[in-house]
Amino acid sequence: MPQNTKNILLLCAEAARHTGTVDAHIRAFDVHSKYNVVTLDASVAGQLDIDLSLFDAVVFHYSIIIADPRYIALDFAEKLTQFQGPKTLFIQDEFRWVDRTVNAAKALGVAIVYTVVNRDVIRKIYRDPYFDNVRFEQTLTGFVPEELLAYDAPAYKDRRLDIAYRARKLPGWCGGFAQQKWQIGERVADEAVEFDLKCDIAMSEASRIYGEKWIEFMANSRATLGTESGASFVDFTGLVHQEIDAYEAKNPGADFEEVREKFLEGSDGDIIIHVISPRVFEAAALKTLMIMYPGEYSGIVVAGRHYVELLPDHSNFAEVVNILNDPQKAGAIIDNAYREIACSPKWTHRAFIEGFDTVLEQEFSLSPGQGSPSTSMNQIEKQVEFDRLVNLSKKWARNAKIRMQIILFIQGIRVWVFSTIERVLPPVLSTPILNFGRAITGLIKPFLRKFLL
Repeated sequence: MPQNTKNILLLCAEAARHTGTVDAHIRAFDVHSKYNVVTLDASVAGQLDIDLSLFDAVVFHYSIIIADPRYIALDFAEKLTQFQGPKTLFIQDEFRWVDRTVNAAKALGVAIVYTVVNRDVIRKIYRDPYFDNVRFEQTLTGFVPEELLAYDAPAYKDRRLDIAYRARKLPGWCGGFAQQKWQIGERVADEAVEFDLKCDIAMSEASRIYGEKWIEFMANSRATLGTESGASFVDFTGLVHQEIDAYEAKNPGADFEEVREKFLEGSDGDIIIHVISPRVFEAAALKTLMIMYPGEYSGIVVAGRHYVELLPDHSNFAEVVNILNDPQKAGAIIDNAYREIACSPKWTHRAFIEGFDTVLEQEFSLSPGQGSPSTSMNQIEKQVEFDRLVNLSKKWARNAKIRMQIILFIQGIRVWVFSTIERVLPPVLSTPILNFGRAITGLIKPFLRKFLL
């Protein structure tokens, strides 16, 4: 390894890597970066007495919460604060715990923030004067899953479903904008009956599909639905979402309008975060037609060219169905999305990391003395130490992974029980039972997560 190689410490949550998009994002740094990236579990790294002078820069991955001492212990945070090299924060769910996150970023001395929110609201969220001197870089919540480009999906005419879709009713603290995700599914499911469409559309937690089964599900449908991802309420204090979670757990039948009136105090819609969802890249790669509400979609897809636009009032649903039932018209849109989105090098993990390397290189050139390791080790000796740290991190983080697997197992049992009740019992019986079950689950979930994680 060249002696002038710069070493980057990437702090993440190993337990979160069970999610494919998280694991792919973390692996991209190691696979594509020109720098030597050392990936450590953040909670473990705080116990390893790391010599930070071995590193030239530090990256905080979005899988950790920098304001939570369960991820970054207070003594380790102090060491990171003293580190003089460039510190980069990747963050998602930027509408939660804003004040805590801002204060942690200030204390740690974060110089670069990779944000997924649209540019016009960045400083409405990061409004503290500290961020006047912070570099903001826009990024995406996910990238093209390139392994799907080789997936042997059935031809359009051979797919068994007309429309496949899964969503879940998001908590009220996400605001009214986020409710579109399930509203589009609910309305299309009702309207599809009139057009004799074969659909598999569901919004319950019990209906969620994961892994290879999800890919097979999507690949066997001619079309899927979509909206922009995001939220229209920003919880600066972090207290509102706790109040809403507690209320919804006790009142599982409460609708969003009730929650909005009770807790959001007229603030819903003051700040709207609207970005493209990773599902768009997934659908494009699987050659599944996208039927979506109009939106900016981070400037990546264009209505009529890459997706079929369904108006929010569904007044053009008949026109949408005409395109769905016309293999030539639908095929043209599918081909455009596949060639121009899925196969474009612009939306790959490689392109993302090349951009990251460029930003970091510019930061190094602006402050050439900052972050230069003071250790006398050569690069080979450093690599031996890095390998030791990585092995310890993986070994010590194994328990966290096991605890996460226990949570997923418990969730799987709950999903099976709920889906069985939905399938076997008539609505007059299943509805009160499921509402009671959701209420109990909502009450014990925080304690279970706290105990296990």
